[in-house]
This record gives sequence, C-alpha cells and structure tokens, in this order.
Amino acid sequence: MHPAIVHDRRPPCWTRMLNISALRFRNNNANCFLMSKEYPKSCRKPPRLRAGGTIAVTAPASPIKDREKLARGLAYLESCGYRLVLGESLYAAEGYLAGSDAARADELSRFFANPDIEAIFCARGGYGTMRLLDLLDWDTIAGNPKIFVGFSDITALQWALYVRAGIPSISGPMVGVDFADPDATQLSLFWSLLTEPTTGCTLWQGSPNDQLSPGCTEGILFAGTLTLAAALCGTAFRPSAETAYVLLLEDIGEEPYRIDRMLCQLLLTDVLPSAAGIAFGEFAEDTTRATSTPKRPLETILAEYIAKAGNPPAVMNLPYGHIRGKISAPIGLRVRLDADRQQLLLLEPFVE
Repeated sequence: MHPAIVHDRRPPCWTRMLNISALRFRNNNANCFLMSKEYPKSCRKPPRLRAGGTIAVTAPASPIKDREKLARGLAYLESCGYRLVLGESLYAAEGYLAGSDAARADELSRFFANPDIEAIFCARGGYGTMRLLDLLDWDTIAGNPKIFVGFSDITALQWALYVRAGIPSISGPMVGVDFADPDATQLSLFWSLLTEPTTGCTLWQGSPNDQLSPGCTEGILFAGTLTLAAALCGTAFRPSAETAYVLLLEDIGEEPYRIDRMLCQLLLTDVLPSAAGIAFGEFAEDTTRATSTPKRPLETILAEYIAKAGNPPAVMNLPYGHIRGKISAPIGLRVRLDADRQQLLLLEPFVE
C-alpha cells in the first residue's frame, strides 16, 4: 500500500510519512518491526567540531556549586585544544537559578547566533531549564544549528531543540561534572560523535537479563531524565505521537513510588504507548533520604508499565544516568533498539 502524506506543522526540514500498515523486515536474522509511524527523513544537523574549534560553556539551569570541578572541566577542554567562550551564567546566581530567566535565555540565543561558536556545552543541570522554553529565539536557533551537549535538567531544552527547531543534541557529559573527572571509555564515543560523521555504531550492548519485552524497532531517540519527561507532558515540547520514537529514560534520587507515578503520567498522556521502543538507564537512589514509604522492586515497576504500554521492544540496565562513564545518547537521531540482542545502534551521523 502506498504511504499517505501526513500534514506537519513543525520545521520544514521534517518530511514525514505515515504508512497504513506496519512493516516487518529481516536484519541480521533478527525480526525487526517498524511502527506504522515513521521518523523524520532529515533534520538540521550541526557541522562537525573542528580541531581547535570554539566551544561556549553555559549554565541554563542552576548556578555552579563546585568551582574547583568547573575549573578542572574547563582545563580538560583546553587541554584538548579547544578555545572556550564562558557565559556570564557561570558566575551568576539567583537562589537556585544561574541568573534571571531573561539573561539565561538571551545567552543561549546569542551563542547559537554567534558564527564563531561551533558547540555549546552545559556546565551542569539542576533546575530551571523549562523556564526558558517560551523565551528563546527559536527562529535564530533553528537557523544556526550547533552542537549542543547537556544532561539531567537540560533534557527539557534538548527535547525542545528537536521538536521546535529540528536540531539534534547529545545527552551526555557536562563540563562541571564529567569533564572534571574524565572517563576515557565514555569520552571516546562522545568525541567521535562530535568530530566525525559516525554511523552504524553500537551505543550499548547488554545481556539477556536486560530484556523486558522482546522485539526490534527503529525510531528517533528521545533520551533524558524521567522527571523532565513527565514535566513536559501536555506541552508542545514532548515527542509527537505521529513520529516513531524510542525512549531512553533515567533518574536520580527518586523513590520507587515516585518513579511509578511519573511512568503512570507518561502512560496516561500516551507518551509510553506511542513509543516504538523503550529503554531504561540507571535509577540511582538517594540513600540519604529517610522514608517510611514501603518499596517495590524497580524491575517490577518497569515491567508493569511496559506491559501497560502494549509490550513494545524494551530493555533496562543501560549505563546511562547520573553515573560516571555514562554513554552519550544522541537525541533526535534514528536508532535501532533490538531487545532480542540487547543492543542500541545509532543509524545516522550526528554531525555533517
């Protein structure tokens, strides 16, 4: 059956088609399923990061807590040969925010507009990124795609970058956190994604115990922190139900009942049922928080919501989260999630 064109009000670089029937194909002797919804055919990919290029460092959420770690992270980037532009947000603080919303949004928009800046790295997460989404100059950002790297609270901005502007980004190491204590294995994949058009690489290889639900699927990767994914429900910045997407979720300091509640929110707002596949990273507990709330095994909770979502291909235990050595996850790029082989493969390059 011929595919039917679906009207799309998002960026013109997105050309999507909706197949009436699901497609099944053979790949390396594994059955893979493409959902009836297809991924965007193209997006606004940034140019690769050149040797000696310029990286802007910003704090779109909370202020810097540990200046010694930030200094080590900046020194690491300089030791790699890159020139740095430091945002004023690195030195600002208004309570739990790194300066006013207007100042942080303006800084981001200026960094995207600056032709001398090739990449924008976030120093840390915290809280406050969602407050910027209706303040950013999206026309300027969409017209100047750049490498953007962040994690945790930055999830909100990264999902918005793709949904609103068609720009992919890297959910990965941050300057005042990971670069302060570099992990060679983590950064090997990270730098290859940014500096060369890498495709067909394995982002993760697990074991049979990591499978939650069998199957193989492809879609656009939406990776990030569960708290932010739940907070984006009901907004214009969540994944579209008309696009085949794969979720990769993690979190820190959340008790099982809170993880349960947020997954229920994703279920009831159709984010989980609309996913072509689902992967779970690390859910690091806050062991310092005293609680009288009884617990349930996390694996049981995850399995329940995979079943409620219709049993799409699903895996767990990916080394992605608030941990040292986490994998770099390219948001907005096509991936293949093979739960039968416990594999997450990148199918297209991040940079041009």
